[in-house]
Amino acid sequence: MGATHNEHHFIPKFLLKEWECQSDEKLSAMRWIRGEVTEKRYKAKSVAKERHLYAMRKADPEPNQQLETEFMTKHVDEPAALVHRTLLANGLAGISDNQAYSWTRFLVALVYRGPGAVSYIREKGIEALGSQFDANPDDYLEFRGDEPEETLRKYVEKNDAQMLGDFGTYALPSLIQTSFLNKKIYEARWMTRKLSRGNARLVIGDRPLTLFGAIAEHFLLYLPISPDMAFLAFTSPNTAERIRSKNESTFLREMNRGMVEQASVYVWGRDMEHRRLLEKRLEKTPAGPGLGLGPRSPA
Repeated sequence: MGATHNEHHFIPKFLLKEWECQSDEKLSAMRWIRGEVTEKRYKAKSVAKERHLYAMRKADPEPNQQLETEFMTKHVDEPAALVHRTLLANGLAGISDNQAYSWTRFLVALVYRGPGAVSYIREKGIEALGSQFDANPDDYLEFRGDEPEETLRKYVEKNDAQMLGDFGTYALPSLIQTSFLNKKIYEARWMTRKLSRGNARLVIGDRPLTLFGAIAEHFLLYLPISPDMAFLAFTSPNTAERIRSKNESTFLREMNRGMVEQASVYVWGRDMEHRRLLEKRLEKTPAGPGLGLGPRSPA
């Protein structure tokens, strides 16, 4: 597999590209370094990525990148990019059922595809598969032969340890396509809100799908789809009116605060206009392994 597929984007370029601006046509990547919030300018293609993030057989000379190329890119991101363009141009007007399914799948993928989420899923996969290896130990002992390992788990850890870690990664497409979140989000009420041409803008974090409320009850999901446009999904019939009734500065402040508080390490923006917010609300240490939705997991 070519080297171009080694870097896996957990937030696709089509979304982050909306924050590129100024004469350098780059965005601002902000994080804590040595006690202060710092800024570096990058192209969207150069951020929100990790080498071999979804790869299987990572220790092999050429890890298997099929999950990135065949699923995340072709099945999730490419259809979502088309919906994204429609949302920016026309809002929800004209969104077909198929496009709604594609956008729902993309939103759910954001929950599972970040580094913290992949680490969490890999850990859970190891636990689940390991427990199966520990079951029925007599079966292993019967066919063990001259193998020195006393249990099937120890045998696998010695002879094919990668299989344990890959089990969770292998399950990602199934999790993304069959999660209970799909039904929750698809059946929720959707809206977009376009900001005026004022100076203040929305930011986007490395856990970009922000949750207000509890997903099992009444919730509001928020994703900035550009610096001046928000996508929202919610369950309460009164939420739309409450959102519309907020003045623009209040809406922007609440959305940005939720985004920053739930971020793990990075927040991206057009510039450093929200530095004070980051200094007050962005945690100084990375979040621990956990799904990319709701409050950060402890380190």
